[in-house]
Amino acid sequence: MSPRSIIPERILFLAEGQLGDLLLLTPALRATKESFPQSHVSVLVVERRSSDDAKPNRFSDLRATEKEREASALSTNMNVDELLVLSRQALREEKGFARAGAELSIIRFLRDRKFDTVICTFPEDRFTQWAFLSGARVRIGQRKQGLYWLLTDKPDIEKQVRGVLEYYCDLVRVLGASVGSVHTEYIAPQSSEQWAEDFLQNEHIEPGRKIVCVHPGASGNYKIWPPERYAGLMNRLYDMNTAVLLYSQSFDEPILGAIRQLVKRPYIEVRTGKCVGNLAAIIRRCALCITNDSGPRHLAVAVGTPSLAFFRQHCDREWGVYPETEYCKTLTGTQQCQACPPGVCHDRVPDGQQFASYCVRMIGVDEAVEQAWKMLQT
Repeated sequence: MSPRSIIPERILFLAEGQLGDLLLLTPALRATKESFPQSHVSVLVVERRSSDDAKPNRFSDLRATEKEREASALSTNMNVDELLVLSRQALREEKGFARAGAELSIIRFLRDRKFDTVICTFPEDRFTQWAFLSGARVRIGQRKQGLYWLLTDKPDIEKQVRGVLEYYCDLVRVLGASVGSVHTEYIAPQSSEQWAEDFLQNEHIEPGRKIVCVHPGASGNYKIWPPERYAGLMNRLYDMNTAVLLYSQSFDEPILGAIRQLVKRPYIEVRTGKCVGNLAAIIRRCALCITNDSGPRHLAVAVGTPSLAFFRQHCDREWGVYPETEYCKTLTGTQQCQACPPGVCHDRVPDGQQFASYCVRMIGVDEAVEQAWKMLQT
């Protein structure tokens, strides 16, 4: 049955739990809700990093807990009626019959929701299996994947070709949704706005002094600009009369530890834990957010803060999803990489180094400082 011949009433998005992935999904969610305002939209987020709030019955009841909502980029999204969360790590820890029982509990939970439409945002075998076993009449996902035959609608799209943001929008266009604006969005809760106000007030930053947030972490070490360059950049930002915030999370400790040893000028370390709202509220108050190719870069764009990101040379098609403007810039190496063939990034970090692939290392401190200075003057 073609999805255009029915009006969806209960829609499920199966999504990865990375911050950037979920923020880039927000235009597709908005288009779905605007096109089908009477529909009930659920999002099942499969978290790569598990929540601290583990539930004994986590597989039979996937509804997000308070801590899981706090850690999600979709917790305040008005286009999501129900947020579901599953820990990939918790599922992998189950073995044998326990694993089979966990999978069965997930399927039962989804079937009880009586979804008529499931949209697989990632080409994963698990997503297509869950979509099929959910009982949904319409199951949408890209054609180029192993179990594509379990889907009813299989557009010929790929993230590497369309970019992640347009890829998500193309999936809901198959459903019949009309996509207007593709701007991403996140609204921090009032409690986070107050937290950010209190934090900055307690740091006694001089009135009128511009604040720059630096987030040096990423999902892979090959994406991370070298720590000595971050330290050099932070030193020079301070000399430009800006207050420098260094955002830190526990899993970023290796890069943070290296930067702490090298930076010579004062900075303010910010720890928001897993609370996306607190981080968003802090970034919204900054004049500039400097990152690698990582989730906080997408959060900065979503809350309207100018962003400068360090990118690998040939990943811009998939993740460089925003137009280059005076408020949104990326820096990348321009020379031919000695470790990779033309037009391809193999994400190789030089021998003896912990961070930064060859092409990320082409980005110099002077270049970053010059671009940051220009953006701070706008």
